[in-house]
Amino acid sequence: MTIRKKLIVSTIAASVAATAFAGLPLSNKGLAEKLGFNNTAYATSAFPSTDIVDYAKKLRAALVATDGLDEVQALRTDIKALSTDDLKSIASPITSRVTTKLGASFDPDDKKAVEALVLDVISVTYDPNLTELERIRNTDAYRAVLAELAVGAGFDPQEVDDLTVDDVADYFFTLQEKVAGLIKGLSTEQLFAALSDPVKRAALIEDAFEALAAENLIVQDIFDAYDIETSDLKEVVVSAQAKVDSTTVLKAAMALYGAYLKMNESTGGPGPIGGGGEEEVKVEVPKEVTDFIDDIKKKLANATEAEKLAILTQAVQQATALVTKLSSFDLSSNVTVTNGQAALQVSGSSVLSAIAGIGEILKNVKELAPGVAIPTVLLNINLGNVAQNDVKIGLNDAVIQEAIKAGLGGINLSVNGLNAVLPVGGQFNGAVDFNINKAKADSTTTGGQQAASEVYSFGLSIGGKAVTTFAQPILISIPLGNVDGVDKELLSLAKIVDGKPVFQGGSVQGDKFVEHRDTFSSYVVVENKVTFTDIKSVEAWAGRAIQVIAAKGAIEGKKAGVFAPKDNVTRAEFAKMLTRALDLDNSLATENFADVKDTDWSAPYIGAAAKLGIIQGRSATKFDPNAQITRAEMATMIARALKVTKGAKDVTDVNAALAGFKDASSISTALKPGVAFSSKNGIVIGNNGKFSPNASATRAEAAVMIYRAVNFK
Repeated sequence: MTIRKKLIVSTIAASVAATAFAGLPLSNKGLAEKLGFNNTAYATSAFPSTDIVDYAKKLRAALVATDGLDEVQALRTDIKALSTDDLKSIASPITSRVTTKLGASFDPDDKKAVEALVLDVISVTYDPNLTELERIRNTDAYRAVLAELAVGAGFDPQEVDDLTVDDVADYFFTLQEKVAGLIKGLSTEQLFAALSDPVKRAALIEDAFEALAAENLIVQDIFDAYDIETSDLKEVVVSAQAKVDSTTVLKAAMALYGAYLKMNESTGGPGPIGGGGEEEVKVEVPKEVTDFIDDIKKKLANATEAEKLAILTQAVQQATALVTKLSSFDLSSNVTVTNGQAALQVSGSSVLSAIAGIGEILKNVKELAPGVAIPTVLLNINLGNVAQNDVKIGLNDAVIQEAIKAGLGGINLSVNGLNAVLPVGGQFNGAVDFNINKAKADSTTTGGQQAASEVYSFGLSIGGKAVTTFAQPILISIPLGNVDGVDKELLSLAKIVDGKPVFQGGSVQGDKFVEHRDTFSSYVVVENKVTFTDIKSVEAWAGRAIQVIAAKGAIEGKKAGVFAPKDNVTRAEFAKMLTRALDLDNSLATENFADVKDTDWSAPYIGAAAKLGIIQGRSATKFDPNAQITRAEMATMIARALKVTKGAKDVTDVNAALAGFKDASSISTALKPGVAFSSKNGIVIGNNGKFSPNASATRAEAAVMIYRAVNFK
């Protein structure tokens, strides 16, 4: 089952196709036998859930109806055709964990049985043949070794109720729901782009794993018992993807996407297995939206080609105004107070109707004016000002699902001047409860630094389960207090860890301090004055930059009071400086470079930058984190980062922008656009008519370049 889990999410396509059939042939009797339980306990048990059978039949029928069954079958066939050596290689992260856990008690024959079972399960997962599954279920060696593994995981063979086929089916179909939730949040074009890009595809897979891990299902106990971690899952996934033709993967994924659209037409979406949960709400699109869309279509139908442009231009303006109107809700009158806590539950039909209307507008604008860039739309929920320091905001599942369906960029919650923008989709794929607690700042929480805000503690649960780390960071805007006499450039968000501030960066925007958070704790904005005793030689041209970037926690001294301004910067160090300074860091981000370990201090920074396309390896598999970074590499990374964070545009004429440098010909072709951008915008400046692209940069130079990037407009 461990391997099945890994391979099920090896691609978005396979994760849906395989899980649709994963539980079908296993009766409670069969599962009990496989785990070595008393097989008489389930001798008369029938298949546990007709809902699971119906669900699988519906998915298969949708694949047939959309001509997608052959595409999915081709993927399963490719997996089944992999060699034994390929499958052993894929399985090795799991088998090695089992061997490590059981040690000497895990004899060679047992290991061979696990490997053989793993290979069989991988193959049959992609080719759900009932006869083959019966053979696996009735293999004596498999029953024996699974009994040993089950006991090793803490299961009592006499207490078969600890794990039933219902639990196993629930696990795999819950995984399918998570993947389906990710797919539902994407347009066809977005899905195609994501699945065509290995980095984005890996991010989707990562989101599915993280969403499932939050469910704490019984089957997860087996995985946990053998220390099988997310890193193992990802290693198996990446290995499996590399051995399957990418075109076959993409075709199968798109076929399954089409099948889900078909299922949505008739059933309103896949939904949970076995019923229960919130009652389905019929959502009506506002009449003003349908009237607006009908009116535009009528005008276009009777217009000449010359008239259509003017009609569409006006329509986009009207659509923007209508979306703005629909997306904003003042719910201050709906706030209730109980035991000193202010609370708001967002679940009304008016909110759902507005979200549906926004989705309908966005869909039609995209269809009627495909060349028009549509800005990200947020649903704005305003609680106004409340007297209580403790606030709880609930968003029910229907609101979240409708927001995903509409393609919203997030939900902006506002209370007492504080804003939090929660993503929708991915990990945020269930009912959300968001808690805010406010307290006065004092010297014990600020480390003696001057506070510029109150202390805010945040809490979040998704689907009723507490979540403290996020693959999709949450944007927090904290209202500033009295900042008279404060150097605003030195303000930083401090995360309070063990009673001490750890500086996270962020920036002042108007009367608020803004920062993305990928974890939740207690936070306060402080003026962080950092001093160094060894920067006199660079003070004139780099002093301010060093002071500001150090205040953000983006660059640190080599030791207390020592900056070492003339030391060179490594590629890993610059990844941290840039992502932290530009508010791009993500502690859950991962990368696929062979020379960057998950345990390396730089891994999350390199992962965050790689995920956004800001950095690339020096080869397909090598990042070279400890190598000194060159000026051209720094210029390019900054240019890419500013495109992500501030919408910067590439230089139109690269050669013209580089014409002033005598050594322009020595700049790598791949790095020329980035150098041209950074040079033209004064971020990286040449010297004596040369850019010196291959020269190493010092820590002082790096601070200056990043300071200029932070202030880029």
